[in-house]
Amino acid sequence: MCAALYNSVEKKFNYQIMASSETVNGKMFSIIMATYNCGQKIENTLQSILSQNEELFELIILDGVSTDGTLNYIKKYQSSLTLISEKDDGVYSAFNKGIEIATGKYIYFIGAGDYLRPGILEQVKEFLPAETPTLVYGNVYFTKQKIFDGREFSSSDFTWSNICHQGEFYHRAIFDIIGKYDLRYKVFADWLLNLKCFLHQGINKRYIPLHIADYEEGGLSSQINNDPAFKKDFPQFVKKELGIKAFIVCQAKMKNPDALYFTHSLGYGLFYETLGHFISVARPFVRGYRSLKKTITNSK
Repeated sequence: MCAALYNSVEKKFNYQIMASSETVNGKMFSIIMATYNCGQKIENTLQSILSQNEELFELIILDGVSTDGTLNYIKKYQSSLTLISEKDDGVYSAFNKGIEIATGKYIYFIGAGDYLRPGILEQVKEFLPAETPTLVYGNVYFTKQKIFDGREFSSSDFTWSNICHQGEFYHRAIFDIIGKYDLRYKVFADWLLNLKCFLHQGINKRYIPLHIADYEEGGLSSQINNDPAFKKDFPQFVKKELGIKAFIVCQAKMKNPDALYFTHSLGYGLFYETLGHFISVARPFVRGYRSLKKTITNSK
């Protein structure tokens, strides 16, 4: 069922850094935004992007044929961006289209309603390896919860949490190494892609302690139940790649997302330690039960 998920992670690193004229002569950043009936809030987002150093970025907007005036706001700035307005199959379908036409060395995704911090591209560029495929990520401010989200991740952290995409910069080679977003997952395809990045030895990961953007929050991505295919498949992927302990944590996250946010506030290290101890103690009893059951069955 999940075999397709594993293939791109299991491929050996065999990628040569792109040296086309587009890559060499393009901007440092390709900023990609997917829009559909976003209304007036998109204007603040556009202004936060277009106030950055224009020599550093290109802006690509993939609009799903908005009907509420969104396009009118975008067209006010059309000379400073690339606009494609056509039907798509959701936000990740639009992102994949953007990746195809992006020419920047690093790709950044932002949503309408989010806000790129002033001068942040100038700051981030100092941390970006030019030739090594790297996922660079920093901090994001959640405007409704009024909290900062950002820290250094490990692969095991993805069993229960994800890096906010408004804080991430992907070397364009990453999408050639592990592929683009999996369109089977309408809401959390970025979660799977990020874990694949962390599992792949050919992709470097670098946390930078910078405030990248303000995140509006809400929408489909606020609920795991909005992506039933991901909720079903992702724990199995975690089990294969990270083992049974990670699988149990992931299953708990899928079934009760709020429970693990509580354990995180107490210290997720303690949670993992307690869970691991429980599994270690329970395993001999489970094996004994299976052995006894097998013996009884064979004696009949």
